[in-house]
Amino acid sequence: MKTATIETGPDIREAFVPAALQTWAGFLHQLDTNAPNPGRERAMVDRKTLMGGACRFHCTPSQEEAAARFRAIYERSQVGGAKAVDPSREAVDGGGINPESVIEIGADARASYNRLFTALGLPKMRCLEFVVIGEHGPTAYARWRYRNNKPNARIVADGMVEIRGVLEEVAIVERLQNRRAA
Repeated sequence: MKTATIETGPDIREAFVPAALQTWAGFLHQLDTNAPNPGRERAMVDRKTLMGGACRFHCTPSQEEAAARFRAIYERSQVGGAKAVDPSREAVDGGGINPESVIEIGADARASYNRLFTALGLPKMRCLEFVVIGEHGPTAYARWRYRNNKPNARIVADGMVEIRGVLEEVAIVERLQNRRAA
């Protein structure tokens, strides 16, 4: 019998993800026993899945966390199109408001997205969405941002510095770091 091998590389890393099969009682037990990561399990995760194209910009750990947080906020807030509605989760009996309705699920994420939008402004948000949500790398970003079909190394490096600066601002807004790095 063959054992499965896990491919590791620059885009694959070990991370803690929410435990999908854990019960509420199991989560409470982990809290009571002071488990190091309650409700989460260790898994090999593709960095591109976590933070889009920002995984290729040589970011600091707080900038990587900011990119991952931005992507999660973007997806949870359902920005850019509505997700499918599960009729079993909607209140259909004419009763009160269902706390798990589609409108309520993304409310906190939409508030976080609006806070980021207010802090960063439209041009920076467009750049961030192009890289993190669109999953574009440094060269594609330089082509798009500077309207240059064949960007040289200096133009690509300028784009990388720009995106890292925007991610640093996201890290500050999301309280992942206190101030800009020197």
